[in-house]
Amino acid sequence: MSTMHGQKVLITGGSGFIGSYLAMALLKKGEHVVLFDRDPDLRRITGFGAQFEPFKKQLTFVQGDISLLAHTLAVFDKHEPKGVFHLGALLSAGAESNPTMGFQVDLVGTWNVLEATRLYCQHRNAAPIKVMFPSTIASFGSFIAPGQKVKNEDVQMPTTMYGTSKVAVERLGEYYSAQARQWVDFRAVRFPSVLGAARGPGGTTVYSTLMIQEPLLGKAYEAYVAEDTRLDILYVKDAIEALMQLHDADPATLRRRVYNIAGIRSGDQAPSAAEIKAAVEKIAGPGAITFKVNQTLSDIVHTFGILDDSAAREDWGWKGASFNLDQTVADFKAELDAFPDRIKAIELFGA
Repeated sequence: MSTMHGQKVLITGGSGFIGSYLAMALLKKGEHVVLFDRDPDLRRITGFGAQFEPFKKQLTFVQGDISLLAHTLAVFDKHEPKGVFHLGALLSAGAESNPTMGFQVDLVGTWNVLEATRLYCQHRNAAPIKVMFPSTIASFGSFIAPGQKVKNEDVQMPTTMYGTSKVAVERLGEYYSAQARQWVDFRAVRFPSVLGAARGPGGTTVYSTLMIQEPLLGKAYEAYVAEDTRLDILYVKDAIEALMQLHDADPATLRRRVYNIAGIRSGDQAPSAAEIKAAVEKIAGPGAITFKVNQTLSDIVHTFGILDDSAAREDWGWKGASFNLDQTVADFKAELDAFPDRIKAIELFGA
């Protein structure tokens, strides 16, 4: 990331699953990374061990809450970031179990980040800085039939607090970045379910990670969807690559602020739970994965559809996911073996 080299990059939600992988990637590129999170547990980043050790002096941790504007303003004032990756959020199941907190963190918290960025740039008479944001397939809502391809500009009618907040943030980001204002340079990707080692709790689709992680750790796992349930899934390393590529994209080529990112494909479809199971059993052996449908959770999973990322391919040269299902499981296993200290207990609900 030559545009930020040697300067401070702020990652909200930086001690989390995607944040830790992103932080490691940025540290390797020579960036000074500021992790801003209410959770002081840094195992997901320090657990990279010898890989992290050479870069630890480039990392600063700030404990704070993005839902409090004063906290967010303070981190900008003290650390003066030249780029922002806003990953802090309460995930889907957690936001449904506590919609008040979901609203405060996911929507008010993001408004705080956008406002802090705007005020920071205006106070210093500086050019708008980039605010990178991960939106979600859940922003499209229940009008989508199972397995339906979802285009970049399809109608968004979410049915969850998580999805509703993400749509609101997309529109806020467009507002803050409009030609008439140019307060920030907002850029967002809509991810499918992101899976990988050390994922955290709170997402309705967390079963896709647990179906891989638990058997590879020698544990049994009972998935709460049917075997034929298809889910658009993306390996975390491809998710990081998408964020970084969009960050570096020439603004002259970007015809929109928000882009779908498609996940792994099985033919022209997203993988089924049965296909995930088969890929895992090639390494872990049979018998660890069973299925017992939780209808409430299964119904939410079936609203997600399958993302069409042709707009990202056309505008900024995105090539699509580089990890197929077998490669994902194999790399997941390598991560578990190499970095066991990164793994935290995962439950369905939580902050």
